[in-house]
Amino acid sequence: MSPLTERARALQPLLRLAAAGVEQTRRLSPTVLDALHALQAFNLQVAQTYGGPAADPITHLEVIEALSQGDASSGWCAMVGSESSACINAFLEPEVVREMLMATPQAVAALTVVGGGRAVECPGGFLVSGHWRFASGCRHATWLGGLCAVFAGDTPRLRAHGTPLTRLIFAPASSAKLLDTWHTSGLQGTASDDFTLTEVFVPGPRTVDLFGPPRDPAPAWRLPISLRFAMSKAAAACGIARGAMDALLPLLERVPFVGARPAREEPRVQIMLAQAEAAIEGGRAYLYQNVQQAWDAVQRGTVLEVADVARVRLAIVFAARRAQEAVGMLQELGGTASIFDPALDRCARDLNVARHHLQLQAHVVEDVGRVLLGLAPRNPLF
Repeated sequence: MSPLTERARALQPLLRLAAAGVEQTRRLSPTVLDALHALQAFNLQVAQTYGGPAADPITHLEVIEALSQGDASSGWCAMVGSESSACINAFLEPEVVREMLMATPQAVAALTVVGGGRAVECPGGFLVSGHWRFASGCRHATWLGGLCAVFAGDTPRLRAHGTPLTRLIFAPASSAKLLDTWHTSGLQGTASDDFTLTEVFVPGPRTVDLFGPPRDPAPAWRLPISLRFAMSKAAAACGIARGAMDALLPLLERVPFVGARPAREEPRVQIMLAQAEAAIEGGRAYLYQNVQQAWDAVQRGTVLEVADVARVRLAIVFAARRAQEAVGMLQELGGTASIFDPALDRCARDLNVARHHLQLQAHVVEDVGRVLLGLAPRNPLF
C-alpha cells in the first residue's frame, strides 16, 4: 500500500463523521475540502513538476476507493477533480497547466462531457456558449470544463472523415452560471449541477482535442483517457460497497435475528455476509488485476490493442455490478434495522446513482461483446 493510500484511509473517520451533513447540504463541507486539499486529492495524477503527487493508476484507484469508503460524495468529487486535473496535465502546455493548477492551493477543475456547447472560432481562441450537465464538484471548482462543437461562424467544423470537430474547453468557474439541478436519491453531496456559459472567451491553449494524442509522454498518459476515467468509477463503487459493510457489521452485533439471539450467530447471516464479501473482493480483484496488466503493458512501451481495452472495460463494469449486488445482500442482512441506519441506506442510494454513470452501463458490455466477436466498438472513445 502506498503512503498516499494510507493517508486517504486515515481520512475515513473524518469523512464518515461529515457524511450526513454533506448529504443534507448537498455540498462538501469546508473541513472535508481542507482535508482533501491537504491530501492533494484533486490533483492526484498531476506530475511532480507541477507540485502534484504523480500517483500511478493503481495508487489513484486505491485512493479513490479509500475516500469513497469513508463517504461516497467526497470520494466522487475527488475522483472527478483528479480526472479533470489529469486531463489538463496530459494535454495542455506547461505554462497553461501552471496557470490553472498552481496559481492557488485551492485550484480544482471539474469537467463534464454531458450536454454541450458551441465554440465559435475567434482570434486567439473561441467564444463559448452552452449548457452542460453532471458537473460534479462545480460548487468548489475554480475551473469548469465542457465539451463543445467547433464552429466557424455558423458553420460547424468537421473532421476529415465527416464527424463534428469537438474541443474540451476550460473556463474560470467565475464565468459560469451554476444551476441548482442536482436533486437526487444518492451522491447528493457531489453537487453535480448544471452550468451554462454565454459568449465566454476561451484561449485556444486552454482547449483539448480528446481524440488527439496527449502532449505529456509519461507512461501514465498512454492509457486511453476515457479508460482512465472509467476505471476510477469502478474503484469508487468498490469503496462505497466496503463502506456499506462497515456500516452493517455494528448492526449485526446488536440486532437480534430471531428471538434474543444476535444476528451474527445465525448461520444464514454468516453465509450471506461471506457471499457479500466475496462479491466485493471478487469484483475488486478482477478490476485491479486487469488495470495492473494494462499499466504494466504501457510501461513497457506496448500500445494497447482494442482487445486489451475491452478486458479492462469488462472488469470495470463487472466490479461495479458486483459491488451493487453485495450492498443489496448487506441491506437484506440488516433487516428492518437497515432502514433506520442512515449510513447503510446512504451507501445503497449512493451506489445506485453511481452505477447509472455512462461508463458503467450495459452499452459498455455490448461493445466488449462486439470486440470479442471481432467487430469494432460503437463508442469512438472506447
